[in-house]
Amino acid sequence: MTTYFRHAGHDHSETSSTAVDLMMSMSTTTGSATSTETGMSDMTGMSDMSDSSSHMGMNMYFTTSYLRYPVIFRDLKASNKGAAFGIFCVLFFAAFFLKGLFFLSAYLEQKVFHNVQNSVIIQEVDNCACDDDSDPEKVLTEKTKNPHVLRQIFFPPVGELGKDFIRLIIAFVSAMFGYALMLAVMTFSLVYFFAVVLGIAFGEVFFNRVGIVLGTNKNSALCGDLH
Repeated sequence: MTTYFRHAGHDHSETSSTAVDLMMSMSTTTGSATSTETGMSDMTGMSDMSDSSSHMGMNMYFTTSYLRYPVIFRDLKASNKGAAFGIFCVLFFAAFFLKGLFFLSAYLEQKVFHNVQNSVIIQEVDNCACDDDSDPEKVLTEKTKNPHVLRQIFFPPVGELGKDFIRLIIAFVSAMFGYALMLAVMTFSLVYFFAVVLGIAFGEVFFNRVGIVLGTNKNSALCGDLH
């Protein structure tokens, strides 16, 4: 009986040792598989990020591509031809509107504010005229002889402050639209480039015709140096 119990105990010890070794082997295999899957997942993620960054890379030359490329704003992008045409129209009319602001500035200075100093004067020569009292150059000279120059610059009348406020609004909006259109052109997408160029060209011709009809010289705009 004693010999039997010793033999049974020995068999039980060997069985337990074999079970522990088997569990350790399975744990090692599972850990190796998990590490492999994690590594493959990391590599896939890095590959996806690389593809995304290469797709979203900034254009450095003119291209006909426009799909999913942001224009001015992050979410303003075309996913199809219809969306690209919509952005084209937005940029076209924005450029056209910018030329309208230039013309509005010139019209206000000449026709509303009667600002002779900042206006390009077109004078018709009359050979029969004998009176030079209305000569624009004389009017300009008489106004510049005013000794209170600093007072007029820093402490203008209330009416002049109102005019300057209107000038400020027009200049601010013109600068905002001008630089926004510049950023759109810097996408180097030909679709958006021609949208801005065509808008400026059509606006130039249209408001030049309006200026001829209204007798306004559009080149004397306050913010005309932006174009």
